[in-house]
Amino acid sequence: MKPKVIVLLVLLSVAIGYIMSTYMGAEESATFAQAEANPGDTYHITGFLVKDKPFEYDPVKDPNYFVFYLKDKSGDVRKVVSYEPKQQDFERAESVSMYGVAADDFFQATKVIPKCPSKYKDEQINKQVQAAKRASL
Repeated sequence: MKPKVIVLLVLLSVAIGYIMSTYMGAEESATFAQAEANPGDTYHITGFLVKDKPFEYDPVKDPNYFVFYLKDKSGDVRKVVSYEPKQQDFERAESVSMYGVAADDFFQATKVIPKCPSKYKDEQINKQVQAAKRASL
């Protein structure tokens, strides 16, 4: 093989390795503490909405600014700032998956994906209630 082809293949494999390592690091579900230990790195955090803390969203003032609080899998609660519009029925989400970086005193989310309650779960509860009513008669 020609030396140019060999050099090109080596550069290509290094570039592919770098891209894969960047995306693979973001796919692991982390905690806020892990994200704060490496500021600037992108992390994937999954947690639960803290519904007793207020949401900050004013679509008239700035439709691309949304603030909420999230509890991660280790129990830490942090303020999350997203520069995306608030999604419809966000308050009803069972859990939230997000990508982003740790900032000074908050987590800056670049992508927020709420996991909304399933309509099938409601149907299952209704069937259980109906079965309980029939059993009590």
